[in-house]
Amino acid sequence: IWFAGGIMLIFGIFYALMWFSWRRRIPFSKLVLETVCHITRKFPSIIVVSLLFLILQAGYSAMWSLSLAGSYKYMAKYQSCSTLTDRNGRQYQSCSNVKQILAWVYMVFSFYWTSSVILNVLHTSISGTFATFYFFEGAPGGYPTKHVMLSSLKRALTNSFGSICFGSLIVAIIQTVRAVLNSLRNQGGDNFGAEMLICCIDCILGCIEGLVEFFNKYAYVEIAIYGKPFMQAGKDTWTLIKDRSVDVLINDCMIGNVLQMGAFLCAAVVALVAWLYITITKPEYNNSGSYTVPIIIAAFVIAMSMFMVLLKCIDSGAATTFVCLAEDPEVMARNNPRLFALVRETYPQVVRGVHARDYY
Repeated sequence: IWFAGGIMLIFGIFYALMWFSWRRRIPFSKLVLETVCHITRKFPSIIVVSLLFLILQAGYSAMWSLSLAGSYKYMAKYQSCSTLTDRNGRQYQSCSNVKQILAWVYMVFSFYWTSSVILNVLHTSISGTFATFYFFEGAPGGYPTKHVMLSSLKRALTNSFGSICFGSLIVAIIQTVRAVLNSLRNQGGDNFGAEMLICCIDCILGCIEGLVEFFNKYAYVEIAIYGKPFMQAGKDTWTLIKDRSVDVLINDCMIGNVLQMGAFLCAAVVALVAWLYITITKPEYNNSGSYTVPIIIAAFVIAMSMFMVLLKCIDSGAATTFVCLAEDPEVMARNNPRLFALVRETYPQVVRGVHARDYY
Protein backbone atom coordinates (compact mmCIF):
# COMPACT_ATOMS: atom_id res chain seq x y z
CA ILE A 1 0.00 0.00 0.00
CA TRP A 2 2.82 2.39 0.86
CA PHE A 3 4.57 1.55 -2.41
CA ALA A 4 1.40 2.30 -4.41
CA GLY A 5 0.96 5.55 -2.49
CA GLY A 6 4.53 6.55 -3.31
CA ILE A 7 4.00 5.87 -7.01
CA MET A 8 0.83 8.02 -7.02
CA LEU A 9 2.71 10.80 -5.19
CA ILE A 10 5.42 10.76 -7.87
CA PHE A 11 2.79 11.01 -10.62
CA GLY A 12 1.16 13.86 -8.71
CA ILE A 13 4.46 15.74 -8.69
CA PHE A 14 4.86 15.13 -12.42
CA TYR A 15 1.37 16.52 -13.04
CA ALA A 16 2.25 19.63 -11.05
CA LEU A 17 5.44 20.12 -13.07
CA MET A 18 3.55 19.65 -16.34
CA TRP A 19 1.82 22.97 -15.71
CA PHE A 20 4.86 24.77 -17.13
CA SER A 21 4.42 23.05 -20.51
CA TRP A 22 0.62 23.24 -20.41
CA ARG A 23 0.38 27.00 -19.88
CA ARG A 24 0.21 27.75 -23.60
CA ARG A 25 -2.76 25.39 -23.97
CA ILE A 26 -4.93 27.18 -21.42
CA PRO A 27 -6.23 30.02 -23.68
CA PHE A 28 -7.32 27.56 -26.37
CA SER A 29 -8.97 25.21 -23.86
CA LYS A 30 -10.71 28.18 -22.22
CA LEU A 31 -12.17 29.38 -25.53
CA VAL A 32 -13.37 25.87 -26.44
CA LEU A 33 -14.99 25.58 -23.01
CA GLU A 34 -16.71 28.95 -23.46
CA THR A 35 -18.07 27.79 -26.81
CA VAL A 36 -19.37 24.54 -25.34
CA CYS A 37 -21.02 26.35 -22.41
CA HIS A 38 -22.63 28.88 -24.79
CA ILE A 39 -24.24 26.11 -26.83
CA THR A 40 -25.30 24.26 -23.68
CA ARG A 41 -27.07 27.39 -22.41
CA LYS A 42 -28.80 27.74 -25.77
CA PHE A 43 -30.15 24.18 -25.47
CA PRO A 44 -31.10 23.62 -21.79
CA SER A 45 -32.50 20.23 -22.78
CA ILE A 46 -28.89 18.99 -22.88
CA ILE A 47 -28.66 19.46 -19.11
CA VAL A 48 -32.10 17.92 -18.56
CA VAL A 49 -31.29 14.82 -20.61
CA SER A 50 -27.89 14.50 -18.88
CA LEU A 51 -29.60 14.53 -15.48
CA LEU A 52 -32.10 11.91 -16.66
CA PHE A 53 -29.27 9.68 -17.83
CA LEU A 54 -27.52 10.25 -14.50
CA ILE A 55 -30.63 9.00 -12.71
CA LEU A 56 -30.76 6.03 -15.10
CA GLN A 57 -27.11 5.21 -14.41
CA ALA A 58 -27.63 5.58 -10.65
CA GLY A 59 -30.67 3.30 -10.74
CA TYR A 60 -28.86 0.67 -12.77
CA SER A 61 -25.79 0.86 -10.51
CA ALA A 62 -27.96 0.37 -7.40
CA MET A 63 -29.72 -2.61 -8.99
CA TRP A 64 -26.39 -4.06 -10.10
CA SER A 65 -24.89 -3.67 -6.61
CA LEU A 66 -27.83 -5.49 -5.02
CA SER A 67 -27.61 -8.21 -7.67
CA LEU A 68 -23.88 -8.63 -7.08
CA ALA A 69 -24.34 -8.95 -3.32
CA GLY A 70 -27.20 -11.39 -3.86
CA SER A 71 -25.18 -13.50 -6.28
CA TYR A 72 -22.36 -13.88 -3.75
CA LYS A 73 -24.83 -15.10 -1.14
CA TYR A 74 -26.78 -17.36 -3.49
CA MET A 75 -23.73 -18.91 -5.15
CA ALA A 76 -22.15 -19.78 -1.80
CA LYS A 77 -24.00 -23.11 -1.81
CA TYR A 78 -21.96 -24.24 -4.83
CA GLN A 79 -18.67 -23.92 -2.98
CA SER A 80 -16.68 -27.15 -2.77
CA CYS A 81 -13.85 -27.72 -0.31
CA SER A 82 -11.23 -30.44 -0.09
CA THR A 83 -8.52 -31.30 2.41
CA LEU A 84 -4.99 -31.24 1.03
CA THR A 85 -1.55 -31.92 2.48
CA ASP A 86 1.41 -29.63 1.93
CA ARG A 87 5.01 -30.77 1.50
CA ASN A 88 5.60 -30.45 5.25
CA GLY A 89 2.86 -32.96 5.94
CA ARG A 90 0.39 -30.42 7.32
CA GLN A 91 -3.19 -30.58 6.20
CA TYR A 92 -5.15 -27.57 5.01
CA GLN A 93 -8.50 -26.92 3.42
CA SER A 94 -8.80 -25.57 -0.13
CA CYS A 95 -12.14 -24.21 -1.38
CA SER A 96 -13.28 -23.24 -4.86
CA ASN A 97 -16.50 -22.04 -6.42
CA VAL A 98 -16.37 -22.03 -10.22
CA LYS A 99 -20.01 -21.01 -10.63
CA GLN A 100 -19.54 -18.02 -8.35
CA ILE A 101 -16.48 -16.91 -10.31
CA LEU A 102 -18.36 -17.22 -13.62
CA ALA A 103 -21.28 -15.28 -12.18
CA TRP A 104 -18.89 -12.55 -11.00
CA VAL A 105 -17.28 -12.29 -14.44
CA TYR A 106 -20.71 -12.06 -16.08
CA MET A 107 -21.85 -9.39 -13.63
CA VAL A 108 -18.72 -7.30 -14.22
CA PHE A 109 -19.10 -7.62 -18.00
CA SER A 110 -22.78 -6.66 -17.87
CA PHE A 111 -22.00 -3.59 -15.77
CA TYR A 112 -19.25 -2.36 -18.06
CA TRP A 113 -21.28 -2.96 -21.22
CA THR A 114 -24.53 -1.46 -19.97
CA SER A 115 -22.80 1.56 -18.43
CA SER A 116 -20.86 2.13 -21.64
CA VAL A 117 -24.05 1.94 -23.73
CA ILE A 118 -25.80 4.45 -21.44
CA LEU A 119 -22.85 6.84 -21.62
CA ASN A 120 -22.44 6.52 -25.38
CA VAL A 121 -26.14 7.00 -26.12
CA LEU A 122 -25.92 10.26 -24.19
CA HIS A 123 -22.67 11.17 -25.97
CA THR A 124 -24.18 10.54 -29.41
CA SER A 125 -27.31 12.53 -28.54
CA ILE A 126 -25.32 15.52 -27.32
CA SER A 127 -22.99 15.31 -30.33
CA GLY A 128 -25.97 15.44 -32.67
CA THR A 129 -27.23 18.56 -30.92
CA PHE A 130 -23.86 20.34 -31.08
CA ALA A 131 -23.42 19.36 -34.74
CA THR A 132 -26.87 20.76 -35.57
CA PHE A 133 -25.92 24.05 -33.94
CA TYR A 134 -22.57 24.11 -35.73
CA PHE A 135 -23.96 23.61 -39.24
CA PHE A 136 -27.37 25.29 -38.99
CA GLU A 137 -26.86 28.24 -36.63
CA GLY A 138 -27.52 31.38 -38.61
CA ALA A 139 -28.68 29.46 -41.69
CA PRO A 140 -31.61 31.02 -43.60
CA GLY A 141 -33.78 27.95 -43.09
CA GLY A 142 -33.01 27.65 -39.38
CA TYR A 143 -32.69 24.31 -37.61
CA PRO A 144 -34.07 21.20 -39.36
CA THR A 145 -36.19 20.34 -36.31
CA LYS A 146 -37.86 22.26 -33.51
CA HIS A 147 -36.67 19.95 -30.71
CA VAL A 148 -33.02 19.41 -31.59
CA MET A 149 -31.95 17.41 -28.53
CA LEU A 150 -34.98 15.12 -28.55
CA SER A 151 -34.56 14.39 -32.26
CA SER A 152 -30.90 13.56 -31.69
CA LEU A 153 -31.78 11.31 -28.76
CA LYS A 154 -34.37 9.51 -30.88
CA ARG A 155 -31.80 8.80 -33.61
CA ALA A 156 -29.33 7.51 -31.01
CA LEU A 157 -31.93 5.10 -29.56
CA THR A 158 -33.13 3.83 -32.94
CA ASN A 159 -31.01 4.10 -36.09
CA SER A 160 -27.65 4.37 -34.32
CA PHE A 161 -28.31 2.09 -31.35
CA GLY A 162 -26.71 -0.98 -32.93
CA SER A 163 -23.49 0.89 -33.70
CA ILE A 164 -23.42 2.27 -30.14
CA CYS A 165 -23.83 -1.21 -28.65
CA PHE A 166 -21.12 -2.67 -30.90
CA GLY A 167 -18.56 -0.01 -30.03
CA SER A 168 -19.42 -0.32 -26.33
CA LEU A 169 -19.03 -4.11 -26.51
CA ILE A 170 -15.40 -3.84 -27.60
CA VAL A 171 -14.52 -1.61 -24.65
CA ALA A 172 -16.52 -3.76 -22.19
CA ILE A 173 -14.64 -6.93 -23.19
CA ILE A 174 -11.27 -5.25 -22.61
CA GLN A 175 -12.41 -3.81 -19.26
CA THR A 176 -13.71 -7.21 -18.12
CA VAL A 177 -10.44 -8.95 -19.00
CA ARG A 178 -8.55 -6.28 -17.05
CA ALA A 179 -10.84 -6.75 -14.03
CA VAL A 180 -10.24 -10.51 -14.10
CA LEU A 181 -6.47 -9.98 -14.35
CA ASN A 182 -6.49 -7.55 -11.41
CA SER A 183 -8.46 -10.08 -9.35
CA LEU A 184 -5.94 -12.80 -10.19
CA ARG A 185 -3.07 -10.49 -9.30
CA ASN A 186 -4.61 -9.74 -5.89
CA GLN A 187 -4.90 -13.48 -5.22
CA GLY A 188 -1.53 -14.38 -6.68
CA GLY A 189 0.13 -14.93 -3.32
CA ASP A 190 3.94 -14.93 -3.39
CA ASN A 191 4.33 -15.82 -7.08
CA PHE A 192 6.27 -12.74 -8.14
CA GLY A 193 6.77 -13.90 -11.73
CA ALA A 194 3.04 -14.43 -12.28
CA GLU A 195 2.25 -11.04 -10.78
CA MET A 196 4.75 -9.31 -13.08
CA LEU A 197 3.32 -11.10 -16.14
CA ILE A 198 -0.24 -10.13 -15.21
CA CYS A 199 0.88 -6.55 -14.57
CA CYS A 200 2.49 -6.32 -18.04
CA ILE A 201 -0.58 -7.77 -19.76
CA ASP A 202 -2.82 -5.39 -17.82
CA CYS A 203 -0.64 -2.44 -18.86
CA ILE A 204 -0.86 -3.43 -22.55
CA LEU A 205 -4.63 -3.87 -22.31
CA GLY A 206 -4.88 -0.49 -20.58
CA CYS A 207 -3.13 1.17 -23.52
CA ILE A 208 -5.41 -0.63 -25.99
CA GLU A 209 -8.46 0.40 -23.96
CA GLY A 210 -7.39 4.04 -24.03
CA LEU A 211 -6.90 3.94 -27.81
CA VAL A 212 -10.26 2.25 -28.40
CA GLU A 213 -12.08 4.74 -26.17
CA PHE A 214 -10.41 7.65 -27.99
CA PHE A 215 -11.33 6.10 -31.34
CA ASN A 216 -14.93 5.45 -30.24
CA LYS A 217 -15.55 8.96 -28.93
CA TYR A 218 -14.93 10.60 -32.28
CA ALA A 219 -16.53 7.77 -34.26
CA TYR A 220 -19.80 8.37 -32.37
CA VAL A 221 -19.70 12.01 -33.43
CA GLU A 222 -19.63 10.90 -37.07
CA ILE A 223 -22.49 8.50 -36.32
CA ALA A 224 -24.47 11.34 -34.73
CA ILE A 225 -23.96 13.59 -37.78
CA TYR A 226 -24.46 11.16 -40.64
CA GLY A 227 -25.88 7.95 -39.10
CA LYS A 228 -23.06 5.80 -40.50
CA PRO A 229 -22.28 2.23 -39.34
CA PHE A 230 -19.71 2.06 -36.56
CA MET A 231 -16.74 0.75 -38.54
CA GLN A 232 -17.30 3.13 -41.45
CA ALA A 233 -17.79 6.08 -39.09
CA GLY A 234 -14.57 5.30 -37.26
CA LYS A 235 -12.58 4.96 -40.47
CA ASP A 236 -13.95 8.18 -41.94
CA THR A 237 -13.45 10.13 -38.73
CA TRP A 238 -9.87 9.00 -38.30
CA THR A 239 -9.04 9.85 -41.92
CA LEU A 240 -10.69 13.25 -41.60
CA ILE A 241 -8.90 14.13 -38.37
CA LYS A 242 -5.48 13.09 -39.70
CA ASP A 243 -5.95 14.88 -43.04
CA ARG A 244 -6.90 18.12 -41.27
CA SER A 245 -4.37 17.61 -38.43
CA VAL A 246 -7.17 18.10 -35.92
CA ASP A 247 -5.42 15.53 -33.72
CA VAL A 248 -3.09 18.37 -32.71
CA LEU A 249 -6.07 20.35 -31.36
CA ILE A 250 -7.39 17.29 -29.57
CA ASN A 251 -4.01 16.72 -27.95
CA ASP A 252 -3.67 20.35 -26.85
CA CYS A 253 -7.20 20.68 -25.43
CA MET A 254 -7.06 20.17 -21.66
CA ILE A 255 -10.80 19.82 -21.02
CA GLY A 256 -10.62 16.02 -20.98
CA ASN A 257 -7.76 16.07 -18.46
CA VAL A 258 -9.71 18.31 -16.11
CA LEU A 259 -12.82 16.12 -16.32
CA GLN A 260 -10.81 12.95 -15.71
CA MET A 261 -9.11 14.47 -12.66
CA GLY A 262 -12.48 15.56 -11.30
CA ALA A 263 -13.96 12.11 -11.90
CA PHE A 264 -10.98 10.44 -10.23
CA LEU A 265 -11.23 12.73 -7.18
CA CYS A 266 -14.98 12.12 -6.87
CA ALA A 267 -14.53 8.34 -7.20
CA ALA A 268 -11.69 8.34 -4.65
CA VAL A 269 -13.88 10.12 -2.09
CA VAL A 270 -16.72 7.63 -2.63
CA ALA A 271 -14.29 4.69 -2.35
CA LEU A 272 -13.00 6.15 0.94
CA VAL A 273 -16.57 6.45 2.25
CA ALA A 274 -17.22 2.82 1.22
CA TRP A 275 -14.11 1.68 3.11
CA LEU A 276 -15.16 3.63 6.20
CA TYR A 277 -18.64 2.10 6.02
CA ILE A 278 -17.24 -1.45 5.77
CA THR A 279 -14.75 -0.80 8.58
CA ILE A 280 -17.21 0.82 10.99
CA THR A 281 -20.37 -1.24 10.43
CA LYS A 282 -18.57 -4.61 9.97
CA PRO A 283 -21.41 -6.34 8.09
CA GLU A 284 -21.91 -10.05 8.63
CA TYR A 285 -21.18 -11.04 5.04
CA ASN A 286 -17.71 -9.51 5.33
CA ASN A 287 -16.53 -11.05 8.59
CA SER A 288 -13.44 -12.46 6.91
CA GLY A 289 -12.74 -9.21 5.05
CA SER A 290 -12.72 -10.98 1.67
CA TYR A 291 -15.30 -8.59 0.17
CA THR A 292 -13.61 -5.34 1.25
CA VAL A 293 -11.49 -4.89 -1.88
CA PRO A 294 -14.27 -5.79 -4.38
CA ILE A 295 -16.69 -3.40 -2.64
CA ILE A 296 -14.18 -0.52 -2.68
CA ILE A 297 -13.37 -1.15 -6.36
CA ALA A 298 -17.08 -1.32 -7.24
CA ALA A 299 -17.74 1.95 -5.38
CA PHE A 300 -14.87 3.63 -7.22
CA VAL A 301 -16.00 2.44 -10.67
CA ILE A 302 -19.68 3.31 -10.08
CA ALA A 303 -18.86 6.80 -8.78
CA MET A 304 -16.56 7.55 -11.70
CA SER A 305 -19.11 6.36 -14.26
CA MET A 306 -21.87 8.50 -12.70
CA PHE A 307 -19.64 11.58 -12.55
CA MET A 308 -18.69 11.21 -16.22
CA VAL A 309 -22.36 10.92 -17.19
CA LEU A 310 -23.08 14.25 -15.50
CA LEU A 311 -20.23 16.05 -17.30
CA LYS A 312 -20.63 14.27 -20.62
CA CYS A 313 -22.15 17.40 -22.17
CA ILE A 314 -18.81 19.22 -21.89
CA ASP A 315 -16.67 16.37 -23.20
CA SER A 316 -19.07 15.55 -26.04
CA GLY A 317 -19.39 19.21 -27.00
CA ALA A 318 -15.63 19.63 -27.32
CA ALA A 319 -15.26 16.42 -29.36
CA THR A 320 -18.08 17.43 -31.70
CA THR A 321 -16.56 20.88 -32.20
CA PHE A 322 -13.27 19.34 -33.36
CA VAL A 323 -14.92 16.89 -35.78
CA CYS A 324 -17.18 19.59 -37.22
CA LEU A 325 -14.18 21.88 -37.60
CA ALA A 326 -12.47 19.16 -39.62
CA GLU A 327 -15.60 18.70 -41.73
CA ASP A 328 -16.12 22.38 -42.57
CA PRO A 329 -13.81 25.06 -41.11
CA GLU A 330 -15.65 27.81 -43.01
CA VAL A 331 -18.69 27.40 -40.77
CA MET A 332 -16.57 28.20 -37.69
CA ALA A 333 -15.08 31.20 -39.51
CA ARG A 334 -18.62 32.50 -39.99
CA ASN A 335 -20.24 31.66 -36.65
CA ASN A 336 -17.34 31.72 -34.18
CA PRO A 337 -14.64 34.11 -35.47
CA ARG A 338 -12.82 34.33 -32.09
CA LEU A 339 -12.20 30.60 -31.85
CA PHE A 340 -11.43 30.38 -35.56
CA ALA A 341 -8.87 33.20 -35.32
CA LEU A 342 -7.09 31.44 -32.46
CA VAL A 343 -7.11 28.11 -34.31
CA ARG A 344 -5.81 29.78 -37.49
CA GLU A 345 -3.05 31.55 -35.57
CA THR A 346 -1.93 28.56 -33.50
CA TYR A 347 -2.77 25.64 -35.79
CA PRO A 348 -2.72 27.03 -39.37
CA GLN A 349 -2.56 23.54 -40.90
CA VAL A 350 -6.08 22.81 -39.62
CA VAL A 351 -7.75 25.66 -41.52
CA ARG A 352 -5.37 25.91 -44.46
CA GLY A 353 -7.04 27.80 -47.30
CA VAL A 354 -9.89 29.09 -45.15
CA HIS A 355 -10.09 32.78 -44.27
CA ALA A 356 -12.01 34.31 -41.42
CA ARG A 357 -14.87 36.64 -42.16
CA ASP A 358 -16.19 39.52 -40.14
CA TYR A 359 -19.55 38.44 -38.74
CA TYR A 360 -21.02 40.23 -35.77
